[in-house]
Amino acid sequence: MNLDKPTQARLINIVRRAGQEIVMPNFRQLSAADVETKSSLTDLVTIADKASEAFITEEIQAAFPDWEIVGEEAVAEDPSTTDKIGTSDTCVIIDPIDGTWNYAHGLSEFGIILAVVVKGVTRFGLLYDPVNDDWIYANLGEGTFFQRTAMNEKGKHQTPKQTPLALSFTAEPDLDKLIGIMSVNSYTGQKKQDFALKASRFVRINNLPSCPAYRQIAQGHFHFSLTYKMLPWDHAAGVLVHTEAGGICRTLDGQEYSPTMLDGEMLAAQSEQQWKDLAEWFRR
Repeated sequence: MNLDKPTQARLINIVRRAGQEIVMPNFRQLSAADVETKSSLTDLVTIADKASEAFITEEIQAAFPDWEIVGEEAVAEDPSTTDKIGTSDTCVIIDPIDGTWNYAHGLSEFGIILAVVVKGVTRFGLLYDPVNDDWIYANLGEGTFFQRTAMNEKGKHQTPKQTPLALSFTAEPDLDKLIGIMSVNSYTGQKKQDFALKASRFVRINNLPSCPAYRQIAQGHFHFSLTYKMLPWDHAAGVLVHTEAGGICRTLDGQEYSPTMLDGEMLAAQSEQQWKDLAEWFRR
């Protein structure tokens, strides 16, 4: 069963407050002591990540005490936390700042991601942009929508007056005309070299974090993405947004996506045929 509109509105409000009261006040205000390295030089966490996740977690626990919560920073402390996604009746997956490297370095391509998984199936996905205070969301079987905000509504938690804009794809059939999102530098060894050559076929390739990436594809600015890492807080909401807009998301080896997946490469395309053509190209 999908979330009702008051529940969706409550979750959106919680995420907007985290963005406007925690994330944005710290943006471009961090000191070196406010940023920590996790698994690598590009895998960072800031005081804002931790505070945003703590705020969202506390607010959801107060509003929905029976729900389980899986946050990226909680998983960093206890990897077994991800088990809740597949075992709980209702689980909320949170990425408190997706694109922390960008955020820590003053680049505005980042966001907050929230997904609601019911009995292992993603029912609601939210991709929020704190910089512009707007969001893209989807409910299973109900389509994907972009909620724009007017200048005088931004940062004030007002309900936007504009009607949400329904999003859908018109697939580009010619691979040579595609604009994609992928991080060649995330690969190593021969695969890095191979994928760098394969990426040169396309009109343009950008490297974006998951929240802006799925948002950009949903709005038709990019045609596809290939992601080297499968993490539920990166993909659960975005895959729902993408598929509800008419796109296809599978692992590069052809598996249908599940929010319980922790391994694999995610290929998102605008249509079945485009996905097959891209998968064939990248598998060669």
